[in-house]
Amino acid sequence: MLVSALLVSVIVAQAPASPASLAAETLGLGPVLDSVVHQGVTYAALGRGGIAVLRLDGAAPQLVRRIEESRRFVRLVVVGQSLLAIEQREEAHAFSLATPEQPRPDSLASALGATRELTVVTQTPPPTQAPPSPAAPASTRVTVTAVNDGDVMLSGGNAAGLGEDTRVRIRTQDSREVVLRVVESREDTAVARLGRGENVRVGDTAVVTDAPATARLFFPEPGVPRLRYGFHARPFLALDAKTRLGNSARAGGLLLDAFIAWRPGDLPLVLSAQLDPVGFGLGTGLRHTPGSAYVAVAYSTAFLEVGLGAGALFGQKECGTQFEYDPITYEPINGRTVCDSNAGPSFQQVLRLGALDGFHIAWNSAILSRDNQFRFGSGRGEVQVPLTPSLSLFGAGGGSASGWGFGELGVRSFLKGTGGSGTTVLSASLGIVSLSDGTGEALTGPSIAIGIERRP
Repeated sequence: MLVSALLVSVIVAQAPASPASLAAETLGLGPVLDSVVHQGVTYAALGRGGIAVLRLDGAAPQLVRRIEESRRFVRLVVVGQSLLAIEQREEAHAFSLATPEQPRPDSLASALGATRELTVVTQTPPPTQAPPSPAAPASTRVTVTAVNDGDVMLSGGNAAGLGEDTRVRIRTQDSREVVLRVVESREDTAVARLGRGENVRVGDTAVVTDAPATARLFFPEPGVPRLRYGFHARPFLALDAKTRLGNSARAGGLLLDAFIAWRPGDLPLVLSAQLDPVGFGLGTGLRHTPGSAYVAVAYSTAFLEVGLGAGALFGQKECGTQFEYDPITYEPINGRTVCDSNAGPSFQQVLRLGALDGFHIAWNSAILSRDNQFRFGSGRGEVQVPLTPSLSLFGAGGGSASGWGFGELGVRSFLKGTGGSGTTVLSASLGIVSLSDGTGEALTGPSIAIGIERRP
């Protein structure tokens, strides 16, 4: 007697309303088959395929990246420092029904060889939610053909499904991934816009994705630039300036920063040299040339920089006449000139908390070594707050025992690029500057400052 074999494969992938499922729904990733959390990072097996790496500790869920998008996993387990992902596979197994109440494993070849008819019934579960906005198939691949001031030209356009607001995932040549939004599309080309700190190169490949754009305003992740150099000049007019004799004078000056910072190789280290700053005063007949300079080595990442260095404070000496007194008449005798100087070698500390091109707080200070003791030498700080993808507001100020001081409020803007190689940054600020030579009144007045930074 011929026995017909019926194999029924029913797959129902319905995840509970877990935080991972809610996050996936918010991000448009579709249903979640399983999820696991390790060290604050959530891994979700997606019904559409692949594993989503999520951050759920902020106000809104964040998709970090997706891996293995062409494979379907149904179970995730963390084992030590490894993620064990169990992949769904459709396989047939045979069981002997010689004793109906005790099915026993049997050879699949034996079971199939007994019949010429085989009916396979497959039931597909209904979709759990409406599909996201139409997009090109995930297999659509394009390449980056040009990068110009943050605009990325792509080799595909409407014909490849790259309409406006379509998102593309680009894997860069330094193994980073960015997701960009298409802002302009033609028949055969499209233009996507880089976010603050993002960088791609000609030849990078892109694939259409439904993942959210990776651009972040306050905490971009551009990495540490290979080379930076620039200056910030603060010219000023001194108010109520006096000469040494007390006469009025038209005077002014300049307080100048200049720096260069270089990251060797792929190490998280930065070597820097900086005039921080140096001042020049003119118009009173007195010398006003206080300043600070240092070299430093720092551990530097996208969101932290901390380092030590050595340098010097320099400026004019403060001199005066010192007398001895006659023990009988108490008249001053034996006058001699004594000079006191807040100049000498110094030890430098450097600190940055936050992203170089995003929100950050920066501080550096110097400890002056003189007169067989350590004294405070100088200190300056800065706070930067991004306003738009290309514009930031900053406030800075500081002072030194050698005679310089300033405070300012200004803006920074990307003239070219978005933070990586080829970037040019313009700074402009309003503030007040003070220079002192230690022998007369300080030169103090308002300044209008400008600065340029290059990253070749």
